[in-house]
Amino acid sequence: MKFIVVILAAGMVAFIGAVICIIAAVHSGSPAAPPLTQNRSASPAPFSPGSVARAGALDALHATEAPGGPEAPTFYGLTGSIGGAGSEQRVVYSRLLCTPVPPGQCEPKAVQADQQQQEDGDEESGSLRAAAEELRHTAQRQQEEIRADRRTIRELAGKLAECEGTGGGGVVQEERERERGMMGDEGRAGGAVEELERAILHMKERIEKLEVRRELQEGGDDHIQNDPTLTHPVCVISSLVGGYEGTRKVEDLEEELKRRMKLLEEERKNLRQQSQKHQDHIDQGLDAIHQRISSLEQGLSENRFPEGYRLSFPVRSSSMYAVVKHTMPALHAITVCMWLRPTQSVLGTGFSYAVPEQSHELVLQQLVHGPIEFIINNEVAQFTLNLTVNAWQHVCVSWNRRAGVWHVYLGGKLKGEGKDLAVRHSIRPGGTLILGQEQSSMGGLRFVASRALVGELSQFNLWDRVLTHAELYALAHCSTGMLGNIVPWNSREVEVFGGVTKQPAEHCDHHASVRQ
Repeated sequence: MKFIVVILAAGMVAFIGAVICIIAAVHSGSPAAPPLTQNRSASPAPFSPGSVARAGALDALHATEAPGGPEAPTFYGLTGSIGGAGSEQRVVYSRLLCTPVPPGQCEPKAVQADQQQQEDGDEESGSLRAAAEELRHTAQRQQEEIRADRRTIRELAGKLAECEGTGGGGVVQEERERERGMMGDEGRAGGAVEELERAILHMKERIEKLEVRRELQEGGDDHIQNDPTLTHPVCVISSLVGGYEGTRKVEDLEEELKRRMKLLEEERKNLRQQSQKHQDHIDQGLDAIHQRISSLEQGLSENRFPEGYRLSFPVRSSSMYAVVKHTMPALHAITVCMWLRPTQSVLGTGFSYAVPEQSHELVLQQLVHGPIEFIINNEVAQFTLNLTVNAWQHVCVSWNRRAGVWHVYLGGKLKGEGKDLAVRHSIRPGGTLILGQEQSSMGGLRFVASRALVGELSQFNLWDRVLTHAELYALAHCSTGMLGNIVPWNSREVEVFGGVTKQPAEHCDHHASVRQ
């Protein structure tokens, strides 16, 4: 439409220009103009030099004057002498001056612009026609693809009908109805494509659901694998269509099972908490009973052993030991006394005191045939004692930190002495004192059987000073019942383990008979 308007406008402009030229060339009352040559206007007679051109009125388009009217309008007026005669003559032109130009160049600039727009419109229309042609071919290809997809769907529907037998009529009917609906929109390619996509998505969803069902029943569908008529994938899928509802039921059962398992887990957690509370209550009761039994045993021991008791280590075992339950302070000097009756020639470990910093803070032991070792802060002093097997003997050791002086007594008599043992060292507090075993670490309950005491031990006492010879002699001859001020010998402070037994004391029976 735009192109037609441009052509009409250009034609009108050309027509108006031609009319103007004709009117200018044929003006009533004016002599015929001679032909124009070389782009110049002709005049009736040549003018001499010095002629003057004066502008007239711009009403030269009027062809004639009305009778008795005003003077005819003029376009230019020329004044000059003609033929050199000296007479001045005025010539008036009352018509337009048309200048000839080469062919094809007389159109105005507006006409040229319209022609350029016309050419551009031709190019644009050509490109639009090409695009429309390409779209038409694309639509034809899509229609061909749609027809091919419809044929594929019809083939699949037929195979489904063959496999489903009587049950497949509904599927075929459903596919045919969908195909008739698609055929109704055959004239619109876009609607057909959307309908085809929906059909394909629907079939894809059906296939996925059937595959899930097949996975759930692959253990129980042996008849599908054994029947050669049902080995086709489409037949296998169709044979599982009827079980989709069963799949939903299985899923519901799984959800119910998960819910019940969650409830059972919560109940188990509650029961576990209740059981823990009951266990704590039982443990507290057992602890109270154990403490009561211990107190009763201690009372019975005191009543049973009014004159004291002894500990019996019948065999050399890593599980036999006794713990002295007493808090040890820091000690600058000590005296340790005890009654011993070894049953073998090698004594073993009489006692060991360990602290977190040192497992051999205070030890008395005999590990091989030879000397006995007295250890303080892992420093060793050795001496020899002739202990008689199966006989009670009174043994004492003393030590002072100022010069590291130490002494050993057997039966109240000095048997060995020395100095420079752990000089200026103080026995550290807060340790563990064990009878009958050597500690490898503080409170360590993993002992070595070869270093265990074998025999009997009684009247273990510890003082924080060095006792005099008279005090030591009185203790060795049972003439005094003096107990240690740091560790006294009584049943309340000693706890036995691993088969160690408490027996009535008999270490002073020989001295009593002698006194009698």
